[in-house]
Amino acid sequence: MSEKRSPNADTRRARRPRAAKIAIVITALACVAALVFRAPLRARYWALRVANTDNLAERETYLAGLCNAGDDARWGVAALVADDRVDVRQCGVLVLHCIRSGWARDTLLTVLDDQDDTVRSLAAGGLAVHGDDRVIRTLTWMYRTGEPDAGRAACLALQRLGSPAAIEALYELAAEPADAERRTALVDAFAGIGIAECVPGLRRLLSDDRPCGAPPQSAEMASRVLGAVQREGLILPPSSQPRTAMPDRTIAEYAADVIESITGGQRSADEMSPTEP
Repeated sequence: MSEKRSPNADTRRARRPRAAKIAIVITALACVAALVFRAPLRARYWALRVANTDNLAERETYLAGLCNAGDDARWGVAALVADDRVDVRQCGVLVLHCIRSGWARDTLLTVLDDQDDTVRSLAAGGLAVHGDDRVIRTLTWMYRTGEPDAGRAACLALQRLGSPAAIEALYELAAEPADAERRTALVDAFAGIGIAECVPGLRRLLSDDRPCGAPPQSAEMASRVLGAVQREGLILPPSSQPRTAMPDRTIAEYAADVIESITGGQRSADEMSPTEP
């Protein structure tokens, strides 16, 4: 008497090769995904380390990695700029300074609405690094209405931008009364751009005999982090580093020195006059 095979047994035998094939396909897809997303996953890990370490040296190292990752850092940077902690969002914005892409610019424009003044200032500076003149209106508004930290950051951003429109904005701001920190930051910006078109704006500052104001703490923070990124191998423009005016000089003396530097020491009597023609 022949043995009868169960229909269920036949079904199980048929399913085994199919299941093995599916497992092979899934494994292959996982390997491909790991290769394709290796860099974004690594950048996401670096972002996690940035967000969860209090060690400044370690944070600087991972920030450098994110900066060098370029567009592969999108996932990680998006997590940083969405973090609840201000210092973590600042780190995310600093990375956006280094990623030259439409996505980075769009993200910086979004961050201009951040609740923290320093984060907004760093975002404005990032847009200036990207050469986006659309940020000028925001920068002049920050200079006029924000805290001294925001005014300093606005001037630094206009310096980084360095376009004719940015120089014109600095020229207009130099005609307005402001505290010593902002006025010193204007001289810093003109000095950082360092071309003849800056001289008329500097002349507007030759009547200010107040001592130069010190750079705010936020500018020092940005300088340290960007400097650390540069040490890790990412070459940033020299203007990314905020200047520090000598505290024993007046704003007028500082402006006069910058005029002399720009013109090669050939200052006319008109250029030395603090009054507008």
